[in-house]
Amino acid sequence: MAYILGLITTDGCLVEHKNGYHGINITSKDKELLEDVKRTMQAMHKIGKKARAYHLQIRNRVLFKDLLKLGLTPRKTRTTIFPNVPKQYVSDFVRGCFDGDGSVFIWKEPRWRHTWQIRSTFSSGSGEFIKGLRRVLHENIGLTKGYLQLRREAYELKYAITDSLALYRFMYNTNCDLYLERKKRIFESFLNSRKSL
Repeated sequence: MAYILGLITTDGCLVEHKNGYHGINITSKDKELLEDVKRTMQAMHKIGKKARAYHLQIRNRVLFKDLLKLGLTPRKTRTTIFPNVPKQYVSDFVRGCFDGDGSVFIWKEPRWRHTWQIRSTFSSGSGEFIKGLRRVLHENIGLTKGYLQLRREAYELKYAITDSLALYRFMYNTNCDLYLERKKRIFESFLNSRKSL
């Protein structure tokens, strides 16, 4: 559930209906991910299709109120704060955030004999949230402050090789079973490229 909270915090929203029957909405390009979330939450709601993504809307007043207590709010893009997540669940929460609004990219750098490079990035419209995430990653796994910049009204927190690999080991621990396979595979492709040298 910590993973799903991370996903909602970054790629979801709280929905207020006029009839008072509130809930959550999660949007993703990956239908399989929403299927996993739906199964984990034992939800009976259908997964809808938008122009460029899928969405899962779960109407549940209790869930809505619980998320409010954790600091989430409707129309949260710029007001999200980093919630108080128990230490044993931080890796799952961070993985949910990464699958929601994170990215990882590998390439061969011509300046350094075409060696493989990797960069991982978290994005958020909220400066408070991204700074809280940076603090928690430093406290839990010793990541550096990374490179934080504001681009197109969104904050981006970027990490280079050493931090990206530490982030990979932290997020994909042996107990995790909810994650986006395509993002995990990029980290592993980079690790395999280093083994082949």
